[in-house]
Amino acid sequence: MNRRLLSMCGMMAPVVFVFTAILGGAMRPGYNHLSDTLSELFSPGSPNRLLLSTLHTVFGLLLVLFGIGVLRFVRESGQSMRTGTVGAVLFIAMALLNVATATVFPQDAWGSPPTFPGRMHIALSGVAGLVSMLSMLLIGIWLNRTGMFPGFAAYSFATVAAAIVATGFFAANYGKPMMGLTERIAALVGFQWTFTLALWIFTRRSAGAPAASFRSGRCA
Repeated sequence: MNRRLLSMCGMMAPVVFVFTAILGGAMRPGYNHLSDTLSELFSPGSPNRLLLSTLHTVFGLLLVLFGIGVLRFVRESGQSMRTGTVGAVLFIAMALLNVATATVFPQDAWGSPPTFPGRMHIALSGVAGLVSMLSMLLIGIWLNRTGMFPGFAAYSFATVAAAIVATGFFAANYGKPMMGLTERIAALVGFQWTFTLALWIFTRRSAGAPAASFRSGRCA
């Protein structure tokens, strides 16, 4: 797969995620996007769980493919510092964790006895969030240092700060009427960063193009 196609995967992933959430809510009677978490759509015994888990897996695999594209972009740039490589690898790891939390380790249904997969779901979701933030920071720093995307490190720092605040609001509202809304806000904060990075890579014709070509609106 070429770099442009892989970057398209990064732009498509958030769209698939939002579509899965909307479809799952529409297909589940009584589901409330403001108060119910996305993970409830994949809980054991949930209506249409197979379909929704499959869509979520597609979402995760799109992220994996984009992560591979980022890794290739780093290596082909001629400036493959360890920061960029580690950031891309962490992005792939985060994507795989997202797949696992919806398939192998689904959230326990509300009111049901705790299970090992349910406990793992909570733990891995937290790990995925931390890995995602670290990936944003490292990729942003790498792009800023290479001069290919000036200011992207600051943008990444701001995104991580927003993600921390949004995650805090989600934790504070866990089990409360606005739990679902705060979870979605936290997810969308990360998705806008992924979409921006994917779009920028898509518009470049070569990984080693000088920074000036991006600032002037031309792709070298």
